[in-house]
Amino acid sequence: MKLSEYADPGLVVTHIEQGEVTDILAQLVAPLVPAGLAATADQVVSSLTAREAVLSTGIGAGIAVPHAICAGLAGPCLIIGISPSGVEFQAIDGQPVNVFFVLLSPPDHAGHHIRMLARIARLARHPEFVDALRTSSDPQVVVSHIERYEAEHI
Repeated sequence: MKLSEYADPGLVVTHIEQGEVTDILAQLVAPLVPAGLAATADQVVSSLTAREAVLSTGIGAGIAVPHAICAGLAGPCLIIGISPSGVEFQAIDGQPVNVFFVLLSPPDHAGHHIRMLARIARLARHPEFVDALRTSSDPQVVVSHIERYEAEHI
């Protein structure tokens, strides 16, 4: 299983703007409904917000991994968000977040969800990987970078 198998240029959101956590999550999940992956964005934002209330998914070093198990999804999906200047997301290191990996899975894919989170964590340990994403403004370039990095490093 590779992250690149779930990376889709239509689910890459560049230029995430500052706002409350809920506003940022809404920006991130905006492409789900037009892509036919969710009936409404509200349920997804609600699930992600509930997860954030437990503990911020801002893992530090400019990265956040909002994730949730959501009913109504056909399968797991990955949304990648980029904020070149960074946004406040209550990260554990107190620093702004530039790169978001939003992982959403239906209830019957919980095990797969955990494996995908582990995969994201392995990639996120490489600062050069994150730095290249942070400066990408083209969704296809973001997906190509993930594919290339996985082929070379994992």
